[in-house]
Amino acid sequence: MNKFYIKIFFFLLSISLYLNNKTIATELPKKNTKPKSRKFTIFKSKKCYHANDNTEEIYEKNKHLLYTDTKETISACKFMKTALKQLEYHATNKDGYRLIGTNSAYHILSYKKKQQGDTKIVKAEYVVFDLNKYNKIINKLWDPDSSNFFYAGSVKRKIARVYTPNLVIIQQRSRRWLWSRQKYFYAIAAKFKISENKTIFVMASPNINDHNSKNTKFFQNTIIKNANLFKVNIDSENDIRNGKLKKMFVNLSGYIVEKKKDHIYVTYFESISGIQILII
Repeated sequence: MNKFYIKIFFFLLSISLYLNNKTIATELPKKNTKPKSRKFTIFKSKKCYHANDNTEEIYEKNKHLLYTDTKETISACKFMKTALKQLEYHATNKDGYRLIGTNSAYHILSYKKKQQGDTKIVKAEYVVFDLNKYNKIINKLWDPDSSNFFYAGSVKRKIARVYTPNLVIIQQRSRRWLWSRQKYFYAIAAKFKISENKTIFVMASPNINDHNSKNTKFFQNTIIKNANLFKVNIDSENDIRNGKLKKMFVNLSGYIVEKKKDHIYVTYFESISGIQILII
């Protein structure tokens, strides 16, 4: 059993335990309770709507991190619009992928491929046969405190900056083994409610300066071509500034969660530079 397949298995196990043991409030907030500070509605279009789930709840917990730079917020919105299009293309495209694992019990198919030199991509597709779990799944995926990620080791995530309730910067720290060096990345994360039955989560790293004094490697996003044109400064912690953690870079990552006639279909896509544990 390869490593990526094991990660998918434990991810689905965590989803199952979460959905069976935890109740999440999913009521729609009243219109007059929305934060007055939210001015940017670039995600509102014929295709994208604000998600009707725990978006506001998580925003309230992190609104002290609200960033008021109008120019950067608009740039972040445009950047994630591009990332959304790329995710929809790469996650649904079949070209070049090689099947690396199946599990009929959990209805999982997992794939990998390489493109443009060393760009590594992994993808998983799986099915949940309970339509009532749709909101709980998307709540779990948007919650940075949930252990829903495809990593075998220790992973911690937190919101580092808030642009809007469904557009934030995420910091992730991970360590595969207790004795291994800790790694990290910063990435912009967005949630798009495409319709009542479809939600997409997207994450990608622009040109983020986190003031890591020992990071001399230039990361080029090989999937989102204009990523390096969008520059962001982050006031990182001392251990990152002092170069104690190894930096990673998210080319593109995300989930497409769609409610079908009698099941929920989930597609997971990931391409991260500086990490070697996903590709065998």
